[in-house]
Amino acid sequence: MINGSKFNPAMPMLTDLQFKALSRPEKRRYFRTYIANKHWRLNNLYKVENETGKVVTFKMRDAQRELFESAHTFEIILKARQLGFSTFIDIYALDSCLFTKNYKAGIIAQDLESAGAIFQTKVVFPYNNLPTYITSRKRVIQRNGGNNGGGLKFSNGSSIRVATSFRSGTLQFLHISELGRICAGAPQKAREIQTGSMPTVHEGSKLFIESTAEGAAGLFFDLCKKAQERIMSGIPLGAKDFNFRFIPWFTHPKYHSPVPAAGLKLSKYFRDYFQAVEEATGVVLRDTQKQWYMETYEKYEEHTKQEYPSTPQEAFLTSGRRVFSPISCMRAEGRTEKPLLVYDVNPATGKMVNVRDEVNREGQSENMQKGLQGYLLIWELPSSDKDYALGADVAEGLEHGDRSSIDVLDENGVQVAHWFGHLDTDQFAKVIAAVGKMYKGADGRAAYAAPERNNHGHAVLNVLRDIYPSGRIYEEEHHDKEDEDEGTGKLGWLTTRKSKPIIISNLIEQLRNNTDGIRWIGTVSELNTYVFDSKGSMNAIAGGFDDQVMSYAIALEMVVRMPRTIKKLASRTKRSSDWRTK
Repeated sequence: MINGSKFNPAMPMLTDLQFKALSRPEKRRYFRTYIANKHWRLNNLYKVENETGKVVTFKMRDAQRELFESAHTFEIILKARQLGFSTFIDIYALDSCLFTKNYKAGIIAQDLESAGAIFQTKVVFPYNNLPTYITSRKRVIQRNGGNNGGGLKFSNGSSIRVATSFRSGTLQFLHISELGRICAGAPQKAREIQTGSMPTVHEGSKLFIESTAEGAAGLFFDLCKKAQERIMSGIPLGAKDFNFRFIPWFTHPKYHSPVPAAGLKLSKYFRDYFQAVEEATGVVLRDTQKQWYMETYEKYEEHTKQEYPSTPQEAFLTSGRRVFSPISCMRAEGRTEKPLLVYDVNPATGKMVNVRDEVNREGQSENMQKGLQGYLLIWELPSSDKDYALGADVAEGLEHGDRSSIDVLDENGVQVAHWFGHLDTDQFAKVIAAVGKMYKGADGRAAYAAPERNNHGHAVLNVLRDIYPSGRIYEEEHHDKEDEDEGTGKLGWLTTRKSKPIIISNLIEQLRNNTDGIRWIGTVSELNTYVFDSKGSMNAIAGGFDDQVMSYAIALEMVVRMPRTIKKLASRTKRSSDWRTK
């Protein structure tokens, strides 16, 4: 039965009777060749109950196998429902305890009832269904708890526990299940997990967080957003940086439905939706998958996008009346790309240092929280053949800590550079000056800059006017005025109830026509949470941000308004989105 020492990946787990029938040398070869192989164990050793209650052998699916083979020390997984990731992670933790001495693993559940269910179905059940030639060697010497969670301690000194939090001790493995639901239902508990449980993970050990999305706010949303931005930046991950993974609904092998005999019938909405999904993901959906999605949508309506998302941004779609079309945003998401360079800008000197290969190599917690804030992301270096416009949104000092943001667009409205973060107003003005002077246009002059002058923007402009070239800061035009009797000659862009709809409508049209130049995923993320409030005003959702939306929209408006170099006037084509050309 055990032919030599050659490994056969299709070899099934031996029953107790089959194992008993082996000779001693065969038993040793079986343990050495198969039981010692973690990949084989995870595909052959453990029993679970499937969706219908049938006891089956757990087998890794493609996405689970990819996680097994390429897992970083810290992983955050945004997923569709019922993809089996929590089961895989818990069995991975159990297996690590059984086959590693003195290994401590913890699983955090969203509530006591869930803790009890996880403990019984994903720890106790798989262990109890192991063959006795395993359990006799990996004995349980202590068992605690039951219906509200619990733990097992093994004869090799390892242990696994399921609870709603961990605040003491040291863990080599921690799995936080459904953190999104915890954040939505118990924000205080989420903070306790962040400050009390996550620090229990030992240096160099593993922390896996998986969840479906539950709104565009909270710890899970913030961690996902920062992790995705870091991946998109191309900056190497430190030991305590989260690697972002997104698992869409169409990766599930069972999410298919038979197509009616008359063929697949798509409404205009679903025709546009599936086209956007394919453009954003590069995946060609089968008709059976489209049929399944439409049937699921009929049951759950818009909630389907949260439970069965096609892209990361769609998972966090906000409720309420959105300003930007979800389908347009999905297409824009598919066009985002990694920056060419990532620079750290010294506001005092204007010196820029390429930090992609240096930042956060040690995974320090401060940098982990900071993410990409404070770095200049560059997609294109300045070209002497182009003119450039710069838009800047200045932080207003709100309670939830809004940020300042800069966008540089070329003459065609393409995002070539982006910065966002927290700085004092004088320091922010110096960063604007450094970036604007870097992007000199075809005439050798600095980018045409338009910092927003609302609230704290005045302080920025007071500094900028002394350090930036004269005539390259936007000066308010007559039709921008809030008051008809107001004088002209004021520097900076004033966002008012009249001017805001102009720049946002311009951006809406660009997105609808797929002619926007957005390259940064963070900008698209804020588009998804930009809504009409109860008074009809356009703002970020409560607790959200819109600084990156506003800096891009202002810069896009400046592309139209900025003076052009003479050699380009003859070839200039008016932008269809320019409200003054219609």
